[in-house]
Amino acid sequence: MQVYWFMLGWVILFGILSQVTAKRVCVGQNLDGDMYESRANLFMAFVTFAVIIFFAGARSFSGDTSAYIKMFNDYPLFQNAHDIIFDNSAREPGFRLFSILIKTFISDNYTVWLSIIAIISGICVMIPLYKYSCNFGVSAFLFMASCQFTWMFNGMRQFLVATIIFSCTDLILKNKPLLYILIVCVLATIHKSAFILIPMYFIAQGEPWNKRTLLFIGCIVLAMLFTSKFTNLLTDVVEQTDYATSVNEFKNTDDGTNPIRILVESIPIILAFVYRNKIKDKLTPIIKLSINMSLIASGLYIISKIASSGILLGRLPIYFSMYNLILLPWLLRNIFEKREKDLVYYVMIICYFAFFYYQMVITWNGIGYASQVLNLKYY
Repeated sequence: MQVYWFMLGWVILFGILSQVTAKRVCVGQNLDGDMYESRANLFMAFVTFAVIIFFAGARSFSGDTSAYIKMFNDYPLFQNAHDIIFDNSAREPGFRLFSILIKTFISDNYTVWLSIIAIISGICVMIPLYKYSCNFGVSAFLFMASCQFTWMFNGMRQFLVATIIFSCTDLILKNKPLLYILIVCVLATIHKSAFILIPMYFIAQGEPWNKRTLLFIGCIVLAMLFTSKFTNLLTDVVEQTDYATSVNEFKNTDDGTNPIRILVESIPIILAFVYRNKIKDKLTPIIKLSINMSLIASGLYIISKIASSGILLGRLPIYFSMYNLILLPWLLRNIFEKREKDLVYYVMIICYFAFFYYQMVITWNGIGYASQVLNLKYY
């Protein structure tokens, strides 16, 4: 745990410095005139995320890292990889090709491979936060304290897809569905669950609480009413995806997503709904999108709990929950007055610290970390 506490402290320190050096920029107009928000300095934003990228790339043990390292070491070089790349039974041909190209033309050292993936994932999270968050420091803190950063240490293949598509937020805002769908189809060769992004693209478009999002809420209600049938349907679907191997492994032990995790991830959408009338004239395109994405994430978390499938379906919301990192700081800035705002920030920090401790120490029993290159070992 020492590594993760150090990372959290680093992100807090440099997140604060990134906000101190931030500049005010115009983000749109409303009836009162131009709207301004602060935007972090790019260098400070990178320094803030550098510690996560560094330790994620240097690891030799954490979560499923050992399995990934073995997989990489077993890959042949490109000239001998035809059968592996074009194996019809392989669920991740794109990831295999990507890894084999790195092993052949860059390095056969797994630390280099993990570092490249960590750099891509970390920067693809950092850039949208740098571009769109009204408080980069808070967003970076939330990324750490909500434990979303652990995806870079466990589940990195799906997170690689999630972060790349997160960095393509501009394609949604500029309404470029063909290019977006093309990118999703390419990313689906890395992780098939990416296909869920195609229908969700159209649900997330438009104003918050529109007919499409209300229809999505209706589907969640129906899922709650017909739990058993819905669970059987989802199991049949999941068996055809990258999670197929995990269905039998966890079906008798997985009791769904932790309710505390659902509550934490649902706080932004709850605030957005309760104060919807207060913020309706302040909404910018990225906040409208973030509200809809947050709603989708919360809905999927609820469905994963209903279906008792936290290991399986509980992984899907990561494609959407990263928008909470943009949404929550904006809501806190625009909902509360000065006196309330300071108190709310203190409460938020305490609560997320408590969640970080609960998730990392109690639920995950002090998640381990080891690095051969750094000569570190914490179990």
